Amino acid sequence: MWVWIVSMTSHKTVSRRSVLRKGAVATGAVVCGRATAVGNAVADDEQTGVAAQIEGHGHYAWFPKGPETWGRSAKPYDMQDGDSRWMAEPQSDGSVRCLAQNLGTEPPNRNTGFDVHLGRLGTIETVTVTSRTLQTPRWRPAELFFGLYLDKDESGEFGSWERNDDGTESALGADTDEEGLLSSAASGEVTIDGDTVFGLFNAESEATLAELQEGTVENISGETLTALYIGVVNRGEGTDEVVVQDLRVSRS
Repeated sequence: MWVWIVSMTSHKTVSRRSVLRKGAVATGAVVCGRATAVGNAVADDEQTGVAAQIEGHGHYAWFPKGPETWGRSAKPYDMQDGDSRWMAEPQSDGSVRCLAQNLGTEPPNRNTGFDVHLGRLGTIETVTVTSRTLQTPRWRPAELFFGLYLDKDESGEFGSWERNDDGTESALGADTDEEGLLSSAASGEVTIDGDTVFGLFNAESEATLAELQEGTVENISGETLTALYIGVVNRGEGTDEVVVQDLRVSRS
């Protein structure tokens, strides 16, 4: 088993892809993502609501039960399998409501949400996410999972995907790219900046945003294309539901 430590919270978080590497555990703090590297990124002057950013620069994405269910779509979704349900839908104010219900405990900490393409890593100064919990079976706020996706192999895409007949896409794997893992309570504002520490999934190490931008991790630099996944975590039973109200990117 390998473990990485992230400094901003004390609760444990497991990657959406932990089932691909048994025993991978992260403890920690803030935010991160998944999206196609093709096309433009969200610009400073384009802070028009989370739903609009997804439509223009990302996907609605889900990872509710394991590798075979890791998917994404250009359209919002509300899917069920028995008493399990995963959903991500835009709201009239431009926010996005995400719900994860009874997703099971093996593998743990399944989540469902969306991704947004952020462009070149070196252009990012801060990313600020604002959210609130609508319901959760726990006494504290629901938990957001963040994945910083890095196009390490310069393929123009994060991982490999297969297009399905219904217009959705299923993941085939992402071992040649990199993912930085973090988590946060879905309550208020969280900001990623140069000092934010990520647990790197494939490298099995840690790095701050600034270190990634400066090229201290092999095959990652300020020119690397990146994206941000945000999803609500479900620990097996009950309903976890959040609203992601705002996603703002400040560039240097």
